[in-house]
Amino acid sequence: MTALMLTGGVLRVIEPITLPDGTRVDCTRDITPGAPDYGDWLPFAVPEEAAWRGDTDDAAILDRWRAAASA
Repeated sequence: MTALMLTGGVLRVIEPITLPDGTRVDCTRDITPGAPDYGDWLPFAVPEEAAWRGDTDDAAILDRWRAAASA
């Protein structure tokens, strides 16, 4: 189990779901501090920057995503 720690302490975890046709989809959900299961996931949290693969495109992609999210 792995959780990414985002800005403000929010944890992003993978949560697979199964569609009615049986297709499995890997989704994510955010767990905010104070949520009932926050303490369960916190020991598995990795800072977002530590999860980067080291690809030089990572920073550019993240910058574009943050700019779009703040618009």
